[in-house]
Amino acid sequence: MRQIFVWKAMVGLCLVGALFLIAAPAMAIDLSVITNETRLSFKVVLVGSMEHKGSSFLTKKGEALVRKDLLETGYFEILTPPPAIAAVFAREPLDSVSAHSVAPLGVEGVVGMQFSLQGDGVQLHGVVRDPLNGSILLDKIYRTPGKYSLVVHEFVDDILYQFAGIRGVATSRIAFIGRTRHGYDLFTMDFDGENTRRMTFDNVLAFNPAWSHDRRHILYVTYLHGEPQIIDYDLSAGSRHMLFAYPGLNITPTYSPDGKRLAVALSRGRPSQHTQIYLYTFATKRLERLTYSRSNSLSPTFSPSGNALAFVSDRDGHPQIFLMDADGSNVHRLTFDGSYNVAPAWSPRGDWIAYVCMNDMHRPKICLISPDGTSRIMITHGSGRDDSPSWSPDGRFLLYSRQIRGHSKLAKIWIDGHGREFLGQYSRSVLTPSWSAP
Repeated sequence: MRQIFVWKAMVGLCLVGALFLIAAPAMAIDLSVITNETRLSFKVVLVGSMEHKGSSFLTKKGEALVRKDLLETGYFEILTPPPAIAAVFAREPLDSVSAHSVAPLGVEGVVGMQFSLQGDGVQLHGVVRDPLNGSILLDKIYRTPGKYSLVVHEFVDDILYQFAGIRGVATSRIAFIGRTRHGYDLFTMDFDGENTRRMTFDNVLAFNPAWSHDRRHILYVTYLHGEPQIIDYDLSAGSRHMLFAYPGLNITPTYSPDGKRLAVALSRGRPSQHTQIYLYTFATKRLERLTYSRSNSLSPTFSPSGNALAFVSDRDGHPQIFLMDADGSNVHRLTFDGSYNVAPAWSPRGDWIAYVCMNDMHRPKICLISPDGTSRIMITHGSGRDDSPSWSPDGRFLLYSRQIRGHSKLAKIWIDGHGREFLGQYSRSVLTPSWSAP
């Protein structure tokens, strides 16, 4: 009985406790059209201290972060102008004439910035000019009472939208569960791994944070009172309240895309401890049961339209991914390769479902499958154990936990499998990351 209880909790947590059959080889699919739809690389030049008010420490740090954020998008190539042109920017303000000096380099934009301290906060004056005619493409002042990185992220998102027409992810946030000296707690950080902040000090087992669409709430599972219960953390008020505390298991919460509903797995005190998927409507506080199998159903994830759900069930003997309509009808199995497929996450674009699969070395990896089941690809490889995929708001990156020699870190990867990097400086193991909306 104890093993059954741990299996259900750990599948929701996506910590693999047992390894099953070998997964079939994944198909080779070209995902480059998704990672950068246009395959364009916009060439830009950065100009710091564009008003020549001195190159302060703040300006240098800010310019470095603008550079880093632009490269992170995958859409920009930052050129260093030759000394003769660099000298123009050293002595002249960023105007139509100086911007035009880089036109022979094939540059499509000149990005200028000026940082300054304003009262108890930071101000960024950000400008982008077209080098062909010197016209202003973007001219905006950003202010924050917090860290300078906040205004940089907003500026870069605006630059990306100006050039590519894409909403960036630089203002999004990441939540995760971090191991502490005495247990586990909830943490948040910026999209690039900076500004890690500890949100709770409970030091108990916790997992599966889920962001609300407006980023004002984080739901997560905690053993604070001895059994897995779901807490709503109100970030704006800095308060918490218990949302689900039924006898038995209360696990794997996820918001609907419009934020009006919640899908969750509950056992509601059944002696078997089998979890079923329920739909909770915030306005009416109505709880509607969607699955009725004599097995476990958990880890729901909404399609972008909110009309369908993917979830995990072991009704066929081993955990597999299933699909159903949001009213519980039209249930059908999606994954058939291998005998262990868990932790589905539906892409914001709707074209892929990420999940944890097994490679031929019996190690958990991140796979993608199309909602119709016709295409499948394994995008992480190697000796580590990869768990808990979560999509970036633009659908071009996946965040997950990667465990090597018993220690897990947050990793980010392009969905075609290239460019893996580790995020943050958290020294202890991390679990079940969740990427917010921008």
